Amino acid sequence: MTAPPDRRRRLAEARVYVVSAARMASGRLAEVIPRLAEAGVDAVQLRERSLAPDDLLAEARACAAAAASCEILFIVNDSPALARAAGADGVHLGQGDGAIGEARAILGSHALVGRSSRGGAALAEAAVEGADYASVGPVWETPTKPGREPVGLAAVAAAARAARLPWFAIGGIDARRAQRVGAVGGSRVAAVRAVCDAQDPAAAAADLRRRLLGAAPRVLTVAGSDSGGGAGMQADIKAISHAGGFPVCAVTALTAQTTTGVEGTFAAPPAFVAQQIELVAEDIGLDGAKTGMLGSPELVEAVADALRPQVDDGVPLVVDPVLRAESGGRLMDPGGELALSRALLPLATVITPNLFEAQALAGDERDDAQWLARALQERHGCVVIVTGGHGARSDDLLADAEGVVAIPGVRLPRSTTHGAGCTHSSTLAAALAAGEPLREAAARAKRAATEAVRGGRPFGAGAGPVDVTNTEPEQNRLN
Repeated sequence: MTAPPDRRRRLAEARVYVVSAARMASGRLAEVIPRLAEAGVDAVQLRERSLAPDDLLAEARACAAAAASCEILFIVNDSPALARAAGADGVHLGQGDGAIGEARAILGSHALVGRSSRGGAALAEAAVEGADYASVGPVWETPTKPGREPVGLAAVAAAARAARLPWFAIGGIDARRAQRVGAVGGSRVAAVRAVCDAQDPAAAAADLRRRLLGAAPRVLTVAGSDSGGGAGMQADIKAISHAGGFPVCAVTALTAQTTTGVEGTFAAPPAFVAQQIELVAEDIGLDGAKTGMLGSPELVEAVADALRPQVDDGVPLVVDPVLRAESGGRLMDPGGELALSRALLPLATVITPNLFEAQALAGDERDDAQWLARALQERHGCVVIVTGGHGARSDDLLADAEGVVAIPGVRLPRSTTHGAGCTHSSTLAAALAAGEPLREAAARAKRAATEAVRGGRPFGAGAGPVDVTNTEPEQNRLN
């Protein structure tokens, strides 16, 4: 049997779970619980290793009474016997803390039993074993689990897609990181130091809950502005929004252009572009990023320097190496290909050149997208997608450590193609920011670019602008 409906309902609805010792920075846990409950904490776990047994039991009973009065869940760490003696709602067991069935035999069928996991197979095993809930982590490195390798946001995203029981992301979770958990589909977090070490734990918990529930994939586009609205930042913003993300931007240049050509360019100073990136990342935060038109080797290097801390923190980066406009005008100064290869491509999660850009980056003019994709992947270590808009075949070709695969697509008999590459790379960045596996994200980006061409507008005398907003929105959010 499982826990009674009221506990199961509370567990299913829970979003914020706090793990604390008997005393936190602001006072005794039992006395702080009512304030935590008012702030939106749904469950509290007592994890205490320093008290004598009688003192620990007294604290656990006080916490259980406080939680019951506030109608939130109270869980004891590791010990089913302590949970039973204290009148707790349940027990949380680590991987080596005994079987779920043994805990139920002590606590009775009415109690909740949780299990620690690193996600993946361990999370599935917890469900099979009969756990009521689980944790997934540590997501980030944390001193509360010294020496434990973090599982990263990929494990959170995978759990969001496949978990069969309620689960909480744990490990290094603070308010900013709660947003990143929410962006990849996580809906529950367990916090330790972010709440317990705060002088106002209730305010810290409320902020964490607010950010978790308000999360959306925050995707940065570093690109130029297209006065015709078909490509560049305008296409990026439309594509990111259409894919379920929240777009933020760093403008690299203003262009004066028509559908037949770029007539003028006004470049932003590299230091100013870097400042845009750094301020947005610091204040709003990022879950994904893409680069488009950069224009000069100096700008490439400045952008790489500004993005490096984000990439080091696990933010996926899509590099669309824009070298020429759809109309043929050059958009990168001499030396730009070398700067991309030296400074930016080593940071990339994936790069998305068209056939001509792939040839320029590889320094090889052969008309073989598969060879180019493999050569660039081996050279730079990132995933490479050579898009199929310009070569003999319409398929995209994706090269990663597992090999080269084709991503099927059709070439539409339409001239509304201006901005297809920007739409592709921006959709890809938004999908990766939402935690979607790369090959699935690449297939969705291909579909989005194709449909944007299909929905393109027959404006102007040249290649008309694509319009991803003139299509049926794909149900693309994983959460």
